[in-house]
Amino acid sequence: MNLNKNELDALRELVNIGVGKAAGILSEMTGSKIDLSIPVIHLISGDQYQEIEAVLGGERYSAVRLGFEGAFTGTAFSIFPAKSADILIAAITGDEPDHCGSLTHFHSIHAETLMEVGNILINGVMGSITNILGTRLIYTLPSYSEQAVARLIEEAGSDQRENVIVAQTRMFIQNLNIEGKILLIMGGESLDILIKKIQEIQD
Repeated sequence: MNLNKNELDALRELVNIGVGKAAGILSEMTGSKIDLSIPVIHLISGDQYQEIEAVLGGERYSAVRLGFEGAFTGTAFSIFPAKSADILIAAITGDEPDHCGSLTHFHSIHAETLMEVGNILINGVMGSITNILGTRLIYTLPSYSEQAVARLIEEAGSDQRENVIVAQTRMFIQNLNIEGKILLIMGGESLDILIKKIQEIQD
């Protein structure tokens, strides 16, 4: 499935509104000004791993996962490369691996903080989509993992692997450049519904 320019622009704007709201929440949480760049949107087929890795790379990511169902069904991920994840943790908590007692303690802080940040980002984006499109979704509890994107997509379930929407953005905290991405994994039927909803608000 391909999106035309108007549909792609509309989806980008929906995501942009969502990450903007998330940036406001994160700014209040950290006490620091946080800016998020306008997302770059890609739509790729979930079974084309070479194309996915060309966009995302084969590295391990720190990932927060949230399933959703309702008007359309799928799985959302907030993912950060390892280096960006470490910078983000240090910026938010002030903790680094060499200064927080033990690696076990750091990993615990790492997971808890990224879970909170990822949940805020996903809820910002999905909230923007559902509010503007006039739909309702039910969400699963969030979960955290560290693995390659291909593995994340496999775990989302074979019935949801047909399409992957990738929203790539950059987060700027205290002059630090942190790369992050939102993935929306949806089956063909659910993506069709999403696109039709987008077309309705454009008419």
